Amino acid sequence: MHKVIALFIIIVGLLIACNNPSSNNNTNDSVNDTTESIESLNKQIRENPENAQLFVKRAHLQLDGENIEEAINDFEIALRVDSLLPDVYNELCDLYLLRGESGKAKDALLKCLELFPFNDEARLKLAQIYFYVEMYKEAMREIVNLETNNLQSSDSYFVKGLILNETQAYQEAIKALRKSIEYDTENWQAHNLLGMIYYRQNDPLAVEYFTTAVRLFPNNLEIRFNAGLVFQHFKLYDKSLAEYDYVISADSTYCQAYYNRGYVHINGTGNAEEAIASFTAAIKLDSTAHKAFYNRGVAYEMMGKLKLAELDYRKALEILPNYDMAVNALNDVIAKQR
Repeated sequence: MHKVIALFIIIVGLLIACNNPSSNNNTNDSVNDTTESIESLNKQIRENPENAQLFVKRAHLQLDGENIEEAINDFEIALRVDSLLPDVYNELCDLYLLRGESGKAKDALLKCLELFPFNDEARLKLAQIYFYVEMYKEAMREIVNLETNNLQSSDSYFVKGLILNETQAYQEAIKALRKSIEYDTENWQAHNLLGMIYYRQNDPLAVEYFTTAVRLFPNNLEIRFNAGLVFQHFKLYDKSLAEYDYVISADSTYCQAYYNRGYVHINGTGNAEEAIASFTAAIKLDSTAHKAFYNRGVAYEMMGKLKLAELDYRKALEILPNYDMAVNALNDVIAKQR
């Protein structure tokens, strides 16, 4: 299973309140206000350089202007002036992660926990970082610490579920994810992962969980796509196609949804024309999609269009030589044309 790391970087609303649909004049006014505020803070800092909160305020203004490097610099200065600022350590962690510096992010959290051992936000973020770098024992240690100190939350149970899932302790992962949902019924990641665990265990409960998830999160494309996958697996083809159609209507560049839609038509409804249309759409989005070429070839063959099928099998092999299924299909369709 691919890791679900949606919680790895929790940016906690720090960044980019721009791209506002309001007018350019309003945007310019906001930039001007920020500049004026920073200039005012610069003056205050020159007069009182030992006031850490002034650097924190300036860092937040820098973030409003998307000046990440300047914000990091101000947060770092604030901690040099006053090391007892737990929120700043957590904010720095987020920015280091945004910059791809997980080592610095971890160091910031460790320093925070050295000074504030019951800071649940830092503890959870540290668990996430350990999970991301596949240090599962260390990640679980942080989660257990939260539980021991009665600091658990929906997010901590979700991360626990991630760890247990990756270590193939599936039943324990299910328990953790259920607890996550008990704490917060709106935790869509927990619903999603729980349903996917049941799906990979071939358990029909996956259908129940994704039916509920679609009802709770009707606009979430990951939920809707995975629901389509689960319904497809359990041969609920009409429901599956409805989910893929929704995903495609919301995002016309969702290549895998076109591919899966075509696959359902080949193996479920038997509608070769719809399958060809879906695989063609997938190929337009990804010209290296060897499986889409192969399966479109299958659909052409179903319709008796053997030459077109042959061309697609050859294209699949051009993209991925020694693709066994395409090799066998090509040999078969050539034999049929003799």
